[in-house]
Amino acid sequence: MRRTLEINLAGRVAGGYSIQFLKAEVPSEHRVPFALIRFSLEGKPQPYGLRLDMYKKTFLDHTDDKGLEEFLEQAASKIVEVLSEALSENRDV
Repeated sequence: MRRTLEINLAGRVAGGYSIQFLKAEVPSEHRVPFALIRFSLEGKPQPYGLRLDMYKKTFLDHTDDKGLEEFLEQAASKIVEVLSEALSENRDV
């Protein structure tokens, strides 16, 4: 039994600042308000992800780049929207 659901974000959430969102990983057994967002930077998939609080619609990880931080703030809301829809309809999972 899978313990993590993977939800495709590619093409569903716009990228920017050399970031493309690839997929979200959410726990399947216990519904918690957190997701790990996998992304690529300048076309290269990164070995780590960004932690997202789905209740607060904000990333728990931050950067010193003010423009990137603002972009991530805006993207978080769209990502939560996509994840909520996919989890409620149990599709694209």
